[in-house]
Amino acid sequence: MAFLIPIEINDTGAFAEYWRLTHVQVDRVAGVVEAQLHGYRDEAARRAGKAPLDRLSFRFDQATLEDPYTLAVEDLYRTIRLQPEAGGAPSRFATATDI
Repeated sequence: MAFLIPIEINDTGAFAEYWRLTHVQVDRVAGVVEAQLHGYRDEAARRAGKAPLDRLSFRFDQATLEDPYTLAVEDLYRTIRLQPEAGGAPSRFATATDI
């Protein structure tokens, strides 16, 4: 699973459009999940073993997951999609296509 949405990298004019969940860490005592998405030019670049163009980190309460005791990949993507940006703006992945 991945998100498909073009996001410009650091005002460079270059875009990553394929965003894949690459890292997840859970602190069960604190109830916190940390996850990272890596952005690639496209799926072909990722499959060819190219380096990611960007990395985005997310941190959220484990309780926000549909089943907080089972870390299903779909739940992690759904939670990232719904997590607002800084300042309360909607997530940049709100309109991303699931692939």
